[in-house]
Amino acid sequence: MRTSPCIIAFRTERHSAREGTMENGIRILMVWLHILGVALWVGPQFFLAFAWVPASRRIADVRTRLEAMRTITRRFGYIGGVGLGFILIAGTYLISTWRDYWGVGDDVGFFDLRYGWVFATKMAFLVVMLVLVGFHIFSIGPRQIDLLERQANGDPVSDADLARVRRLSMTLSILTLVITLAIMALGVTLSVGEYSLQEM
Repeated sequence: MRTSPCIIAFRTERHSAREGTMENGIRILMVWLHILGVALWVGPQFFLAFAWVPASRRIADVRTRLEAMRTITRRFGYIGGVGLGFILIAGTYLISTWRDYWGVGDDVGFFDLRYGWVFATKMAFLVVMLVLVGFHIFSIGPRQIDLLERQANGDPVSDADLARVRRLSMTLSILTLVITLAIMALGVTLSVGEYSLQEM
């Protein structure tokens, strides 16, 4: 018995609909994961720059301030690290499926559209941000903790040195936050097809 062409067409359409629904579901999940990652990454930065740094100056006992700083920076590392991981996982999926999502053919070059240049700029900012974060975590942060620890132990510590490290730490925190907000703005730009899919 031969299958009717109408039945074949119906089955094909239903299969395509299921595939489309699954792809949309995965994309929704990845966009949500990306937003969650951004929240976990940006939230602690606002807290550190505008809540913890001013509040920590009011802690008179140096050892208490030191322990609080260690705890908060450690938790920031955990939360921010998870957020950054979510961003990279979701972002990799979203950029790998951009042609299918926007219906852009393989004959169109990545940098033929504004999309490619915006994405490249976003990645450049991301690299700069990661370098600044790494410098802060592995150099300035330990330096500041070392000075506070020496001060808590009664060792001679120059107030000028401590103030200099604090200013540098604050500057890096704010600069990292500004770059992060710029990256977010570029990400939003990519999601507006009327703008990002224009030819260069």
